[in-house]
Formats: sequence, structure tokens, C-alpha cells
Amino acid sequence: MDNKTATVLKQFQKDAVNNGTAVFKTCLNELSKLSKVSKSYNENKRVIVSDVGALLFEAPTGSGKTLMAGHVGENISQLYTTTNILTNERIPKVIWFWIAPFTGLIDQAIRTIKKEFITLRAKNPSIDRDPTDLKSGDVFVTTWASVAVSNEASRKVRQGTEEMPSIDSLVNNARAQGFVIGVIIDEAHHTFRGQTQAFAFYKNVLSPELTILITATPRDKNIDHFTKVNGITNLRRITVSRHQAIEDHLIKEGVKVAVFKAPTDVQSLIDFKRTALKQGVATHNKIKKTLLDAGQTLVPLLLVQVDSDPGSVDQTVQWLKEMGFRTEGKSSLIRIHTADEPDPYLSTIAADESVEVLIFKMAVATGFDAPRAFTLVSFRSNRDDDFGVQIVGRILRVDRRLQHVQGLPKELNYGYVFLSNNSNQTGLTSAAQRINQVKTELASVTTNVKVVPIDIPEMEITQRGAESFLSYDGGNEKNTVGDANKKVELDQTKANELEKNNNVFKNENSPIVTAKNIYHVDLFKEWGLINESATKYSDSELNSQSSKWSGYFYYLNKDLGAPRRFRRARLSLNNVDIVQHIVGRFRFDDDSLLAAQQSAAKIIMEEIEIFGNTKERPEEVRAELAQKEVDAKAQLTLLSVDDLDVINIRELHEALQNQFRIEIERKGIDHLFDTEDKVRSGFHKILALRPLQLKRAVSEAVAQFTESIECEPLPDYINTFEPLDPSRLNLYGVFPEDLNTWERPFAEYLDNDLSGIVKWWHRNPPRKGFSVTMPLPGQPDFYPDFIVGINGRTRGNGILLIETKRVINDQERNALVKTQAVHPDYEKVMMVYWEEKREWQIVEYDPKTDKNFIDRVLRPEYFASY
Repeated sequence: MDNKTATVLKQFQKDAVNNGTAVFKTCLNELSKLSKVSKSYNENKRVIVSDVGALLFEAPTGSGKTLMAGHVGENISQLYTTTNILTNERIPKVIWFWIAPFTGLIDQAIRTIKKEFITLRAKNPSIDRDPTDLKSGDVFVTTWASVAVSNEASRKVRQGTEEMPSIDSLVNNARAQGFVIGVIIDEAHHTFRGQTQAFAFYKNVLSPELTILITATPRDKNIDHFTKVNGITNLRRITVSRHQAIEDHLIKEGVKVAVFKAPTDVQSLIDFKRTALKQGVATHNKIKKTLLDAGQTLVPLLLVQVDSDPGSVDQTVQWLKEMGFRTEGKSSLIRIHTADEPDPYLSTIAADESVEVLIFKMAVATGFDAPRAFTLVSFRSNRDDDFGVQIVGRILRVDRRLQHVQGLPKELNYGYVFLSNNSNQTGLTSAAQRINQVKTELASVTTNVKVVPIDIPEMEITQRGAESFLSYDGGNEKNTVGDANKKVELDQTKANELEKNNNVFKNENSPIVTAKNIYHVDLFKEWGLINESATKYSDSELNSQSSKWSGYFYYLNKDLGAPRRFRRARLSLNNVDIVQHIVGRFRFDDDSLLAAQQSAAKIIMEEIEIFGNTKERPEEVRAELAQKEVDAKAQLTLLSVDDLDVINIRELHEALQNQFRIEIERKGIDHLFDTEDKVRSGFHKILALRPLQLKRAVSEAVAQFTESIECEPLPDYINTFEPLDPSRLNLYGVFPEDLNTWERPFAEYLDNDLSGIVKWWHRNPPRKGFSVTMPLPGQPDFYPDFIVGINGRTRGNGILLIETKRVINDQERNALVKTQAVHPDYEKVMMVYWEEKREWQIVEYDPKTDKNFIDRVLRPEYFASY
């Protein structure tokens, strides 16, 4: 076999290989001591294998994990020529099962085995399962999907034929011939995730004496779970730090991650995918030129990870074509590999420098080796740091041709990632932190197979039914299950007595004033159980009232100066063409017409080196608008103005677009909109970029037809079954019973005003003829919570409407429309928010973000001028 191109190991790699070889040599030596006819053979074998039969190579992608694991496998496979000096027994032969994460990486694994390891013999178990042709060092390369899935059609190697036995039989035959079984699991953190069939195949069919796990993900919980399930008591870890691999020029110094941040008003309209790709291509071209200037012939590879949106691959190809890449025929610079469109020659792309761009979805993100890749653009939304480790790994490697070149430009010491979704940065940053935590460390070679018995205290049941191994000493007696149950019974008895007493107290404190019990009223007042403002009736009055109502009556205080009738607003659109009025008020001004021509926006590109957690100087870049997002925002703008259900949106859209045509002709710029698509696109940009234009036009048109009418007079009294707490400034002298948990504290805030600014306040109940209301988008009638009379207020006839809110930005946009509410008589409604149940804050609406925000702490002095 030609092994001239095999990689020369670095010193740290040699140390790791020697360490792993020593661990497995110890395992095989211990196994060779056992007598197979002994009754305790299987148990003793299990103890040895669980202690010194499993290795974990834990190192950053690009540091040679696979190479080190393969050399350990090769060294161990040659030990069969040696003898255990204590037992004079030969060390057994070994065959290996190499588990790749994906089918597309099988060829890559086979090619690596053939190239790097002289005495290992790669085999494909799909076509080569001859038990008579087994040699120590045979490596069967497969995937879990081929051997460990429930679908029989997908695991044909588990089924025997006339020519070949099943893989299960092959394992049994090998053991009968004296072979031990070894397993090398590449990308171990990924392949065991939730695969119960893989666990079963590994444990019950392979049942290996030797296991090598390979991962770039430190301390991964899935590997910990794997070791527990399979009884591996001592996973021997061989770890390599990132800095060690950097010193030996195997991986780049770092990875710079770029994210894009746009102003809030255009953020939803930016085509971040195209922007990320454009910047990624620019960096790829700079790397290409830098390599040429440095005298290097290496052609860099650009990786583009698309998402699962329909047409994402075709769209990306089209963008790349527009950016200068050939996309057709044999001269195409682009290759595609997805589950729907797999590239049969994927494994050759790393070396094929006629390919400059590889478009992929998921599979390439794990285990694919492409050392000439410097730049990666990702459209996917994924914050998972495990996935971040894999993404970073694709561009960390240093191509072998550059590993010994001195004085390379610093730009070539980094990989570059461009994210269309800036939230993905979290996963990459976490991944970098995890990789940084790994320190170079070799595994212990000594065995540790002594079984130590552990005394476990008797489990007890606690009072609440939880299991506990802790004893509780209640005095001198142990708190047993019986004692606990007795205690629960006693507690329940006390609870029943307390509930009974509470009911008695509640009944005594809740008198109902009727003709039959009116003689108790004076006594209740003396006890302080009812309000002084409750009216006492004469016998004749009580007899006449009792037939209608039993309870408490509170009369309107006319001395506070409140009007007897308030005013309400209503919409009157009889025989009105509201669309025509909206179009007439829509402002196609110069700013709007500029928005119609806008095709891009300036946004900020931030770049962070994730391993050092250092931030570069931000750069302003040009980002194109996504017409699809513009159309969606325009539609949302149109629909959001018709919450009153009085506008024909289709008619409004057509009428406004026709008016837009007229306006661009008047301005002499109609040549810029020479097709129907361009006209529609331009008009939609106005709606998307200047949504307040339409909102203002609709508000003005609707306001023209909003009329103010007088409400019904306030009732002379209110009546309740329960007595109400007294109020100083309420129009009825009490705190109404329908106030919720945040309205009551605000009512008390008004009532406790010592400045003299609050003259009176009234709870504005919904759906009453005497209540103040106004039409609002999304609800036909809006009833502000409070009507307040203010001393010194010249606006709103001296009256202020106040709405309290527990949530200032709800999904239904309820609070959003209320902060913008304006009554024709009482003017703007004030919204207040009880922040952390400590201070009342004034809430305002921000048209730029289309969200409410907390503006300032509420003070009574603000009431007069608001």
C-alpha cells in the first residue's frame, strides 16, 4: 500500500496515541489472564472492560482526533504477535467497527484509513462480510443508520444472504475465531443522541471489549449518558487543548463571527440572508487574493449553509450567480449537497479546487473535512452550542500546504462566519467557551477494578411523600412513616377547625341590611364593620326598598363639582365614502416618494472573535431590502388600520396605488416605475417604510366622522350587597367593588392626593349608558378605567381620562391602541403602569418602534398639563 502521503504526527499526537495504546494494552493483558472456562469469566471480563476498555479523544476539530484514534486502533491490532509474559497467552487479534455519523462520510473515512494507516484494512460491511477473510486490523466502516434502525429495509447488513452472513453472525464468527471486537465512534456526541436502536446494537450485538469515542464537544451529556447505560465505569479521557493545536499550526488562531444590526424601523424589511452572503463572498474574494499575493496556489472554499425554506438552494445559487460565480455546466464553481439533492462526490470536494462554493443544509456541518475552507455563511436559526462547535470546526482547520509556511498574513490565521440571524451568535460564543475549557491531558493507564461495597441507609418516606435517605430525629424518637401519617392527620384536624372558625368570622363580618335586620346597623357601625356613608332608611322606606333591593346604598356627591352627564364619542359613517376621504388625506410628500425609490439601507456589521471574546470596530454596510418582507409589512400596515371594520381594504389599496401613479407623474419620476410590478413595489415600500402615513390619514378621516354625544345622567346612587370602604374623593364616597388588583391601588393613589390637584374621581364602568366611551381600532368601544376632575386643567373641560394597564405591550395590541386614544372632548387618554407594585409610571407610544414604553414616574402635577 502506498503510504507516502501519510501524515507525520505532531509530538502531542504521538503522546496521545502512546497513551491510548497503553490503556488498551492493559485491557488486553488483563483479559488474557482470564480463564474462559471459569464460571466468573463473564463477570471478570465485564469489570475489566468497564474500567480500561473505553477511551475518549476530546479535542477541537482539526487537531487530529480521528488520526490519533486510528493510530491507537492500528497499534492495538498488531499486538497479537506478542505474548502476555505472565500467562504466556497471546494477545488476541482485533477487528474494528468504525461508525461514521453520516453515509456521506463513509468514503471520507475509508479514504483516511487507506491513506494514513498501513496495517488497517478498510472494509464496507454492505458488500464485504466474509468471516473466512478476517485479519487483525480489519475495519468495517458503517453508520448507525445502516445497522441500528428499526426499519429492516434500511439495515440490510443485519440480514444474512447465501453469499454473506449478517453482521450479527459476523461478530459471533469473529469471536469464535478468537478476535476481540473494537468500536471507533466518530462524532460520538452526535451519533448517540436519542438513538435507542444504536444503544441496543452496541451493547447486545457488538458488545465490544474496546471502545474509542471521538468528539470535539467537551463533557457532553450524551456521552455521559452513554457510559452510564453501557456500564462504563471509567471512561479514560485523552484531551487536547485548542492552544496546543494552534502551536502546531493545525488549526487557525480564531474565528470571527459577523452579525448585522439594523435600525428598528427597517429591521423587518432587510434581506439579511442576501446581506450575509454578499459580505461572505467579499471576504472569500479577499482571502483568495491574499493567498495569491502570498505566493500560495491554494483556492479557498466558501461554505454556505441554507435553511429549510422552500427554494432556499435555488435562491442562493441565483444570488451567487449575480455575485460573479459561474453556476452552469462543468465549469460551475458551485456544488450542492443536501438530503434532497446529495452530491455523490462530496468527499472529493475538499481536494477539488475547481469548486469554490459548497451549498449545504445540515449534513456537512458534522464531520466534513475541508481544510481549505476559510469562510462560512449560515442562514439557519440555531442557538445550540453543540451545533456551534460543529459549525466552527468546518473552518478551523489549517490546510496542510499552509502549516509550514512562515510569515503568512494575519488574515489567514482566522476563519470567518457570517450569520443572517444575529441570535445564532449565542450558540457560537458558547461553543468557543466550551472549546477553550479543554486542557491537554492524558488518561491514566493503571487498572482500578476493585469493587468496594457501599452501605446505603434505609429509605424513608417524608411527611409529604418524598423519598429520603436522611433520618430525622424528632426528640429521641425516629420520625417513621407511621409517625408522619399521624402528624398529617393532626394537621388536617387543625386545618378543619380553622376553616370552620373562619366561616363563622366571615358570616359575622358580612351583614346584609334588610328590613328584618336593620336594627343591627347601629351596632355594626359601633364595631366598625360597615361604612358611615351607608344610608339608613326609615321603616317605611325599608319596606318599599326591600321588595326591590337588599343591601347598601351610596348616593352621588353633587358637591364635588363633577358634571351630571359626561360625553361619549361614536363613529357616524352613514352615506360616507371613507376610502375617498383616506386617499385625500394620504400625504405623498417628497419623503414618501423617496421611500418608494429606496432599495437598500445602511446597517451595522459587528464582528466578534469568539475564542478571545474581542469585538472589532463595527462597519457600516449596505443591505438590500427584501421585497417579500416589504410586501408583507405593507399588507400588515393596510390590515392594521381597519380594526374598526369600516374600510374595504382591497378598494383602499387600489385607490392609493392609483393616486401613487398620479403623484409620480406629477413629479416626473414615472420612468423609474415603468412596470406594474415596479409601481406596486414602490407603493408598498411607502406603506412599509412610512406606516404612519396611512395611519395618520385614516385617523384624520375617521376623526372627521367621529361625533360627541351626551351620556345618560349618572345614577343617583349605587347599591351593593357588601359594605364598601369609604373614599374621600370618589363621586359616591366609596371604593367600587369591581376594582381589580391594580385598579384599586391606583384609586387609592388618587384618593390620597394631598396637593389638591385631584378634585374628584369616578370609576368608569364598561357598557353603561352613563359611561365615557370612544371607538378604537380592534374594539368598537373603549371605556377608560377612570374619569378624574383636575384643578387647573384647561384641556378636556378640566377632565382627564386614565387607563391602568398590567401589561403595556400585549400580543393583541390592546394596550398599543389605547395609549394613542384621543377623545373629542377630553383629549388624550393617560395610561399608567404599576411598576413592580411600587411606583406608578406614565406609558407612552413610540411610533418608530410601534411599541409602548415607560416614559416617567407619575406625579399629580402632570395631570393638569397632560
